[in-house]
Amino acid sequence: MGFSDLSTCMGEGIDIKMGSKEHPLGEVHESAAPILLSLGITFTLGGLLLLPLAALGLPLLIFSLQKWVREDVGLWKYRKETDAHEWGDARWAMVWIIITEVIIFASFFAFWFWARWHTIHWEGAVGGLWPAAGVEHNLQLVTVNTLILVSSGVFAHKALDNLVTGKVTSARNMFIATVILGLTFLIIQLYEYSQAGFLWGDHAYGTAFFSLTGLHGLHVLVGLICFMVSLVLLNKGYYSPTHNDSLHAIVYYWHFVDVIWILLYLIVYLEVI
Repeated sequence: MGFSDLSTCMGEGIDIKMGSKEHPLGEVHESAAPILLSLGITFTLGGLLLLPLAALGLPLLIFSLQKWVREDVGLWKYRKETDAHEWGDARWAMVWIIITEVIIFASFFAFWFWARWHTIHWEGAVGGLWPAAGVEHNLQLVTVNTLILVSSGVFAHKALDNLVTGKVTSARNMFIATVILGLTFLIIQLYEYSQAGFLWGDHAYGTAFFSLTGLHGLHVLVGLICFMVSLVLLNKGYYSPTHNDSLHAIVYYWHFVDVIWILLYLIVYLEVI
């Protein structure tokens, strides 16, 4: 069922109510986008082993995401209005996404602690020290970057509150500030990488460091893309005080990204654990 079918139904005066049994599109509309997205992700990850697969996977990934967002956004106006305290499908879906992300990051943190123990207690370990000899992080820069990312989370939360209360212009400005702060965080992190003085394959510490911080940086990038798309939708009037469930989900995701970085800051940089 596509947009042409939807237009036909509207033209014939059929009562369309999202969630009702007579809705021709149903709660979950028929689409090839999820399958295409799965294939895109598979080929893109396969590109880590065989580069030509990435050339196929990345365009498919981008196309499927764009297709899925367009199709779903087109149905928003038929879905019931909600208040700020009512959880819709997007928020519940994000809960499950965050649970899976917690498992992924837990495995990376486990590798960090294993590599640390193995390096310190195994005589044949490359480097022999943790952090490896010659590794010195710019803690002042990292602390400033931490404050920048946490501040972006505050702006995102306040923007959502403003949208719910009808302050759309203020919400837009604060979401823009969120994106700017997030981009600043990534730029500073890239600068930190360039000044690190060690590479991924130099020792176990380098592998663990770039794995953890790089995985987090990838999640920051995903969150920023989501906010940028949301800003476009907000400017076009798709988001409103009563239609914002997916935006709530994105902000929850951003708070998760903040929490993970705070753990990274404490464990990787300050070594409190």
